[in-house]
Amino acid sequence: MTEKFKIFFQIGGVVFLALLASFFAAQAKPWTAKILDHVFSRGAQNSVSTSTNNREINEEDPTHVSGFSRVYTFMPGAIDVESEDNAWIVPAITGPLTAQEYLVLDLHSGAILENKDIDRVAPIASLTKLVTAEVSRQLMPPDKEITITDAMLAAYGSNGHLRPGEVISASELLYPLLLVSSNDSAEALAQGYGRKDFIRAMNDWVHSIGAYRTDFYDPSGLSPFTISTARDQATILQWIYKNDHALVDITGQRSATVRLHTWTNATHFLNLSNYEGGKDGYISESGETAASLFSATANTSATSSPARYLVVVLGSANRDNDVLSLLKKVEGK
Repeated sequence: MTEKFKIFFQIGGVVFLALLASFFAAQAKPWTAKILDHVFSRGAQNSVSTSTNNREINEEDPTHVSGFSRVYTFMPGAIDVESEDNAWIVPAITGPLTAQEYLVLDLHSGAILENKDIDRVAPIASLTKLVTAEVSRQLMPPDKEITITDAMLAAYGSNGHLRPGEVISASELLYPLLLVSSNDSAEALAQGYGRKDFIRAMNDWVHSIGAYRTDFYDPSGLSPFTISTARDQATILQWIYKNDHALVDITGQRSATVRLHTWTNATHFLNLSNYEGGKDGYISESGETAASLFSATANTSATSSPARYLVVVLGSANRDNDVLSLLKKVEGK
């Protein structure tokens, strides 16, 4: 009888633990589903607040967002679309438009030539780094020295190949930031100034130029809480083109060397003669993104300057295809 009781007790304990686990799973499922649906569903993006005050910027643990993104954003085995190994690819039109939001702006006239859902809020990934670069130039002298720390290097990826203890200037960090989309460089610039104040300055600046539906939660774009619209991204890149063209020039470089570092621009668009500069991005929540500048000779007389187009695509499954398809549409008009 005692032996039977022991067996019964053991079986009952296993059943109880299984029921308890099922209970907690059932309780957790609606909560996690709501969070993921709110953050990653494109239909819900318009309801996301564009006020950083509603979410505390985690200054004590600057790797918090990066750690979150490592779990939910970067898929094992996925192609790194910003890898230097893919820089040789020549973009081509291979199918229909896939971008969920897009805009083509004529830089000379300011006219919007093509658009779709340009005011819908969505994650923008590494397009964030254009603002990181611009704000760093506004906040810090170019020769400000920043010592690289482990906290700066904790962000996902190592494209910049920075080393702990290395001392590098704010202006030099712009090259890995914009050429190889280094998340470490973004964190170095932000933490080198004061991360919380730096991100607040990013938000203040974009709002001051009219990009009111843009909200930065981190300096790299790894966080899906860093959001914007196609219209706002056009506003930001147009401002940089007109007022700080040196940044556009950096994004149009093939490579840059600083002491022992050489960074090679990974964007495929560099293989096109009419590409002037811009930025690409990718996290799984955003899809492929791009904000790019192109010149065009079509429909341009010998006495006038070439037409220039600013193209923004968000939520794309094939960025190269979408950007070139939109350019072909506007140049054919």
